[in-house]
Amino acid sequence: MPLEIEPGLRLGSICVLDRVPRRLGADVRGLLDRLARCAVERLLQSEDRYLLSRIDSGRVGRANADKAALALAEEALAQGFFLLHYQPKIALDTRRRVGFEALLRLKKPDGSVVGPSAFSAALDDPILSRHIGSHVLQSAVAQAKAWETAGVDFGHIAINVSSSQFIELPGRPCLVEEILGATRSAGLSPRRIQIEVTEGVMLSEQGGDIGTQLEALRAAGFIVAFDDFGTGFASLVHLKEFAYDQIKIDGSFVRAMTGSTADHTIVKAIIDMAKALGKQVVAEGVETVTEFHALRELGCHYGQGFLFGRPVGASDIRFFPD
Repeated sequence: MPLEIEPGLRLGSICVLDRVPRRLGADVRGLLDRLARCAVERLLQSEDRYLLSRIDSGRVGRANADKAALALAEEALAQGFFLLHYQPKIALDTRRRVGFEALLRLKKPDGSVVGPSAFSAALDDPILSRHIGSHVLQSAVAQAKAWETAGVDFGHIAINVSSSQFIELPGRPCLVEEILGATRSAGLSPRRIQIEVTEGVMLSEQGGDIGTQLEALRAAGFIVAFDDFGTGFASLVHLKEFAYDQIKIDGSFVRAMTGSTADHTIVKAIIDMAKALGKQVVAEGVETVTEFHALRELGCHYGQGFLFGRPVGASDIRFFPD
C-alpha cells in the first residue's frame, strides 16, 4: 500500500509479509489504506528534516488539510452534524417540479454550514465515505417518508452513491440490499428514491460489479442516473455497457452552450444520443432563462440549477397545492 502525501507523491510503501500467498478482500485493503494514512501522518508529525526538505510546504499543507477534513467528517458523523439540502429538478416542457437532488452539507459547531469541498478528503476515504453514504441514504429515505406521510407530492429524491458503497464486505449488506432494506422499512416505492452515479464511480476498480448492482436496482424499480456526464473518461462504449435510465449533462457544458457553438453542439449531441438510446436527459447548472430556452428547444427533458432554486434545507421548501 503506497504512502502518499497526495496522489502521485509517494514516500514509499507499507509491505505486509506472509508465509503463503493470499488474495486480500476489499475490507482488508480498506484497513491497509487507513494504516498507510496513519503512517504518513506520523511521518509529517515527526518533522523529519530529510523528509521535509524533499516536500514543499504547499504539499505538507494540503496533507494536513486532508487530515483536518477527515477529523471534521468523523466528528460530524458522531455528532450528527451532516445534513441534506435539496435542489429542485424541473420538467422543462411544463416547468413543473418533478423531484429533488439531495446534496450533502455539514453544520459546524459554530453554526456555519459548509459544502463537500470542506470535507472532500473524507469522500475519498473508503471507510468514511461508506458511512457517509449510508447516512445520506437513511436521511433521504426518512425525509421522503415524512413528506409522503404529510401528503406532499414531492416526486422523488435523488442521492449520489460512491464507489466504496458498492464494495461487498463480509457480514454487511451490499448496496442493493441496503437501499432495498431502507425503502421497504419505510414503506416507500422505489420510484421515490433515485440513484446517481458519476463516471468516476462507474469506471472504478469495481466497475464490473457496479454494473451488476445497478441492473439489480433498476430491476427493483429504482431510476439510475449517469451523473456529471462529459467530465470524465467514459467512452461511447460505456453508454451501452452500464445500466442506467438518465444522463445528467454537467453544468460546465450548460453554462457555456449559449456563448460557444462547440459547447452547444456537444450538448445537442448528448441529448440526441441519449434520446436515441431511450434515455432521459437532465441538464445541471441551469442559471439563466436563455439556457432554459436553449435546452428546451433541443428537447432536454429535465433541468436543475439556480434558475429553478438553490439547495435549501427541507424546512425551507414550500409546497403549493395544484
